[in-house]
Amino acid sequence: MDSMDTLSAAHATLLVSALLECFVASGWLLAAAMLPRFRVATLHWAAFSLLVGLAFFGYLSSSHWPGVPVYAIGNMLMVGALALQARGLQLEAGQTPADRVFITVLALAALVQGAWLGPEQSVWRIVATSLLLSGLCAWNCVTVLRCIHQKNAQAPQAPRALGVVLSAPFALASMVFALRASTVLLAPERLMGNARPDQSISMPGALVWLFISLCMALALLGLVVYQLQRQLSQAATHDTLTGLPNRRAADEFLTQAALHAQRHRTPLSVLMIDIDFFKKVNDQHGHAGGDQVLRTLARLLKNRARASDLVTRWGGEEFLMLLPDTPLDGARDMAEQLRLAVQNSPFHWQQHNVPITISVGAATWNSGPFLANVLIADADSALYRAKNTGRNRVCVASEVAAAPGK
Repeated sequence: MDSMDTLSAAHATLLVSALLECFVASGWLLAAAMLPRFRVATLHWAAFSLLVGLAFFGYLSSSHWPGVPVYAIGNMLMVGALALQARGLQLEAGQTPADRVFITVLALAALVQGAWLGPEQSVWRIVATSLLLSGLCAWNCVTVLRCIHQKNAQAPQAPRALGVVLSAPFALASMVFALRASTVLLAPERLMGNARPDQSISMPGALVWLFISLCMALALLGLVVYQLQRQLSQAATHDTLTGLPNRRAADEFLTQAALHAQRHRTPLSVLMIDIDFFKKVNDQHGHAGGDQVLRTLARLLKNRARASDLVTRWGGEEFLMLLPDTPLDGARDMAEQLRLAVQNSPFHWQQHNVPITISVGAATWNSGPFLANVLIADADSALYRAKNTGRNRVCVASEVAAAPGK
């Protein structure tokens, strides 16, 4: 590496970029230690930053390694770095890593460096390498978009523009590498006219990479923060045992469903579901067996529900199902179908059959002022009526009102 007194402005900027990559790599290593959920992806991104930093240091110190193909090695490091970045993004997006593609790209990059190793062939080496880097950056851009789109499908309230913002640095990097390839291909004399090959690194190019490098790091950080925010939101609104929405989420859904029902004058029904003799399950099979029964029942209820319905764990062994646009007869039919499905479905724990039945109380709002607590209280009263009259049955709120002593 040249001394600081003789270092050009472009190479000084490249040196800053190399040091920045090392700093970013240390940040990703710290994230890997502190965030186990993101450990695999952040380790990939730490390796990406380290390899890029090494490549830059190699470019800067090429004059001290006569006879060594420093630029070819640096190009391989850059391709490998972006391949690791792509693999980390795929893992974070829940995709199977395309390892065969990455190996093929690395083999192609090695072939390019070996075939056009001499200084007189540097034009073709730069063009081919830049196109490979452009393709990898474009792939990373698409992967980020798919990742955010997938998460938005699960959480529609997420900002729609987030994917565009986080993928923009990778799209910009792809365009910059493609532009570099076309510029070198169309005007090779500018490169070949330099006395030193490393002078092909211009001040604008170094500044552009410094900007892109910062933006990439911020985009990846933004992706991690977004995933953390989703995890916190999931923990606040979902039951950890069954994965179903919890009572808080049910309240929010019920508020929206009530507004829809009042606006369109459609009925809104709720089902209060309770496992019969659940204490016996815990006594005979332990709490682990009881937890397995709750998880199995949660899956059954969710699979039987319509897309517009919401199944929640209300507390303990109680579940609440919200049925928009459903009259009382429809709620009763749904409750009866659920009761029969549970009665006829096998519940297993450690190779033992665990016979399970449920009692269900149903209530419906049709008109007048909507009071969520009254609707749920009516369904709860119907549930207790079902349990007090023998269990494994369905009662509706109208039957409670007509029952003796009510």
